[in-house]
Amino acid sequence: ALAGAWRRILRGRAGRISVAAATAAVAGYEYDRHCRASAVARTLRAFWTIAVISADYKLNFRSERGIEYLNSVHERAARRLLACCRDNGGLFIKFGQSIAVQSALLPPPFRRELSVLYDNAPSVPVPQIAPVIERSFPGMAIDDLFVDFSPEAVASASVAQVHTARLRSDPLQKVAVKVQKPEIQLQIGWDLFALRTCARLIELAFEIPIMWSVGEVESRLREELDFEREAHNSELARRDLADLGDSGLRRGVYIPRVFWEATGREVLTTEWVDGVSLVHPQQLARDGWSNREIMQRMVSLFAFQIFVTGNVHGDPHPGNILVRQHPDNAHAREPQLVLLDHGLYVRESRAFRRQYAEFWRSAMLNDRRAMKRIAQSWGMADAGMFSTMVSLKPPQLSSRAHRARKAAESKSAAESKSATESEGKDRGSRRSHFDRQMELKARAVAAL
Repeated sequence: ALAGAWRRILRGRAGRISVAAATAAVAGYEYDRHCRASAVARTLRAFWTIAVISADYKLNFRSERGIEYLNSVHERAARRLLACCRDNGGLFIKFGQSIAVQSALLPPPFRRELSVLYDNAPSVPVPQIAPVIERSFPGMAIDDLFVDFSPEAVASASVAQVHTARLRSDPLQKVAVKVQKPEIQLQIGWDLFALRTCARLIELAFEIPIMWSVGEVESRLREELDFEREAHNSELARRDLADLGDSGLRRGVYIPRVFWEATGREVLTTEWVDGVSLVHPQQLARDGWSNREIMQRMVSLFAFQIFVTGNVHGDPHPGNILVRQHPDNAHAREPQLVLLDHGLYVRESRAFRRQYAEFWRSAMLNDRRAMKRIAQSWGMADAGMFSTMVSLKPPQLSSRAHRARKAAESKSAAESKSATESEGKDRGSRRSHFDRQMELKARAVAAL
């Protein structure tokens, strides 16, 4: 009976078309999964996620529903975005990390949910990364370059994973071998296409100007996948520290050495350094490190790069900074920062460094006219958005939706004047964490 039903389906034109379409879909899915590292499926997942999040905001983000409900919309969006980044992996992990650090612009749920992406990403077995090493060094295998190559990755990030080993040429030297994951080169074109398309959809749906940044993000991500460039950046940062840093900075910060004989476009070999990542603040506290001392060294390091050398580490998230006991001090506790992952650097001109210093000074003095003048000289018509990122104040958007929402909030505030004092206090206690933080930051900047 089943065979007969199947034959009847195949006799009809619609049945034959359906079977052909189903067969093509299955074949396409398998080809994409096995030959293209699921690049198409990952792109479609990203489109679907952005569409669902956009629809949720368009339909449900209404001020009259109250702060708690609006926060629930943010939380749903953040969880959906996190699930997409985790399922897609690869560069989507890096996209999520970039969103997580925008605490001055985005509601707290985005930072809270997406910050888990700083933890280790899934690693791949050594047999899968062996071809990456072999094509980077033609005619050589892992055992020709290293001894004691760890069978498991000790760390795994969005686009690469790290193994410990010892150099074949110097067996006493322990090294960190960073190997690009084999699927990244197959996925990058599709991932950047998804980034461009999603950014365009967000800009059209919410009138938020973000497309201007996409070209810069694309070029920087492609640079970050060139590990030879990362090695050169690392050596430049070491030279800057040695030649231009003061004694305190040279003692407080360390950058691991590069071993060029085992470094290529997809493989980077550096000195292994033990330390505790800033991703683990509880461990730092148990080890007795002072947050104050750590932050002093961090501020000194990045102020040195931004305002003195102009060679600035472009990805200073907590996972790229370690804290260790200074190796030359055996008598007292002395923290030393270890700066990792030099794949993304920004080169600043002398003129820009001077202007940026003036911009910060103007921000601290709340000199809006000077801030606007400097931002406009950089081609930023909306100086307010840039000053928001610097001064950590809540953004002031100018879209029609934002103006309508502000009008509704003003009307609601006027109607609430007849409420009792106790009700007013209750409303104040229910303000979002974001609102409270922004008010505190605004007061801090005003006090300066």
